[in-house]
Amino acid sequence: MIPVVLVVIMIEPIQQFFASTVMQETLPSALFIAVVSSSISVMVLAHRLSFLTVGVSHASLAGLGLAVTFSLPLLPTATAFCVGIALLLASLPKKQGITEDTGTGLLFAGSMALGIILMSRASRNEVDLFGLLFGNILTVTSSEWHWLLFIGTVIMVVFIGMARAWWSIAFDATTALASGLPVAVLNLCLYGTVGLAVVMCVKLAGIVLTTGLMVLPATCAWFWGRSLMSLWIMSMLIALTATMLGLFISYTYDWPSGATIVLTLCMIFIISWGATWRTQQHRR
Repeated sequence: MIPVVLVVIMIEPIQQFFASTVMQETLPSALFIAVVSSSISVMVLAHRLSFLTVGVSHASLAGLGLAVTFSLPLLPTATAFCVGIALLLASLPKKQGITEDTGTGLLFAGSMALGIILMSRASRNEVDLFGLLFGNILTVTSSEWHWLLFIGTVIMVVFIGMARAWWSIAFDATTALASGLPVAVLNLCLYGTVGLAVVMCVKLAGIVLTTGLMVLPATCAWFWGRSLMSLWIMSMLIALTATMLGLFISYTYDWPSGATIVLTLCMIFIISWGATWRTQQHRR
C-alpha cells in the first residue's frame, strides 16, 4: 500500500518536471554531456588522471578570462586553452625531474591566477562567475549547444577509435610499445581528449565540480565490472541516472543543478561501495 501511495504522490512532480519548458531545453545537453564525460571517465580512472582533470578544469578559468577580456567566443577559446594545457602537461620533460603531478600543480596555479586577474577586470554583466565556478546548464545558448555537440561528437569518435589501445597502455605500456602501438601519440590524444571533455563538464558542473563528472561515473562502475565494455556501459548508465535524478531534485527543490548531480553521483558511489562490502561479507 505504501509504495502505491508514494508512486501516486510522485507522479505529479515528475509530470511537471518533464512538462517544464526549461527542462525540455536542458535535458538533451545535460544527458549528452553525461554520456561523453562518463565515457572518458573510464580512461581517467584507468590512467589515473584525476588530478589532471582538476588542473585542466581550473586552468579553463584563464581561457574564459581571455575570451571575456578580448571579446572572443567563450567556449571555443576555453576549449583551445584547455586542450593546449592538457597537451603541455603530456609533453613535460619528466626526465628533468618535473613529474606529472608537479607540472599539473604549476600550470593549475598559474592559469588560475591569470584567470582570476582577468575576471576581476570584467564587469558582472560580462560574466556569470557563479555559473563558471559551479555550473549552470540552464544558461546554455543555441550557439554553445552546437559547440558542445561538435566537441562531444569528436570526443566520442576518438574514444571509440582508440579505447582499446588506451586500455592496453593503461595496464602495460611496455608491452603495448613492444607490440607496435605509438604510445606517445596515443597519450597525447588521450590528454587532448580529456581537455575537450573538461570544457563540456565545466558548462554543467562548473570549474570547481568538473572532476566529479570526470571521475565518479567510472569509479562507481568499478564496483560492478572490470572489463572495458562493462565499465563503459555501467559508467554511462550511472551518469545518465545521476543526471536525470540530480536535475529532478534540482528542479523540485531549486538547488544548483551541477552540485546536485555531483552529489547524486557521490550517493551512488556510497551505495555501490556498501553493496559490494555487504556481498563480500556474505561470501565469508
